[in-house]
Amino acid sequence: MVDPYAIVALSNTVHTIKKREDAIENTKRICDFMDPAVMVAATDGAPVKLVVLPEMAIQGMLPDFKAGNREAHEAFAMTIPGPETEILGQKARELNTYIAAELYLVRDDDFPGHLFNVAFIIDPNGDVVYKRYKSTSDAYEGGALGTTNPHDIWDEFIQKRGNGNLLDAFFPVAKTEIGNIGYIICHEGAYPETSRGLAMNGAELIIRGTLIEPQVGMGMWELQNRAHAMFNQVVVVAPNLGPQRNDDGSLFDLFGGQSMIVDHKGRVLVKNEGVSAGDSFVSSVIDLEALRRSRAANGVTNWFKDLRTEMYAGIYEQPIYEKNQYLNELPAEGWLAREAKRRGMNIEKLMERGLLTAPSSN
Repeated sequence: MVDPYAIVALSNTVHTIKKREDAIENTKRICDFMDPAVMVAATDGAPVKLVVLPEMAIQGMLPDFKAGNREAHEAFAMTIPGPETEILGQKARELNTYIAAELYLVRDDDFPGHLFNVAFIIDPNGDVVYKRYKSTSDAYEGGALGTTNPHDIWDEFIQKRGNGNLLDAFFPVAKTEIGNIGYIICHEGAYPETSRGLAMNGAELIIRGTLIEPQVGMGMWELQNRAHAMFNQVVVVAPNLGPQRNDDGSLFDLFGGQSMIVDHKGRVLVKNEGVSAGDSFVSSVIDLEALRRSRAANGVTNWFKDLRTEMYAGIYEQPIYEKNQYLNELPAEGWLAREAKRRGMNIEKLMERGLLTAPSSN
């Protein structure tokens, strides 16, 4: 039995780090705001059991690195566990809550030379109990940020992170006393397969952190979050970043805020409608047992019981963006140009298959 509890989704101002140590100060700043946010959220009548941070909350928008600039990448590289998770772990103990967040340019001793974009969850004892590596990304992710997509080292990644199991490697889920939790990182939320993979591995709550404008203002952010929730019968907790604060105190906003929490029927429980000039948050009480009852009911809107999986498997029999692109080499200078060519070839491939139809040249 899981009693109703409150979730807090932070939408903090962005302080882009200029050096590695700045991430520690950002983490402390976020924790300072977490205290009053949790205190206020708890006045809704239930204890706060989960606090979530968006992608880039701790590091901000790093310089536009070139792929292959290993010296620059290593100067900003993170570790999990590391100093940031130690600070968040202390706060998790103080507040007796789970904290979910993300770091990019993360080292992993099992994959020397590669750096990853990684979501993580810390339990109320202060321990890191979950890590998930961003595995659907655009060309910018590797070319500018210098991170590796696990799909590009497919064979090695599945063996080392999933013991040969695809779902556990790419769609791991934290099984906790407040529910089964997964994390979607930013651009991954544009694809229905990411949330479905987590749901098919048992997720009941899915955190979807960050989306940039103009997708937020045009409604894609809310549409995607509600769809993930409804199609997978999960609670979606969607924290988005606040405005960027510069050294001179000026602000600019690239993300549009609108943090929200959506229930398993696709209904928005709470949403930050306005654009804040500082740190803000949303919170809501959720009833996990109601979700579980809905999933167990033999009703029309229990989608899982009717999945014709053999039929759907045929949709993906032919690969599009093929795996193991960087199994034997690290991304190097010229990565973006190579990726642009590859993606262009993929579009041509899809036209040849009849999946896409070329527009008229007139």
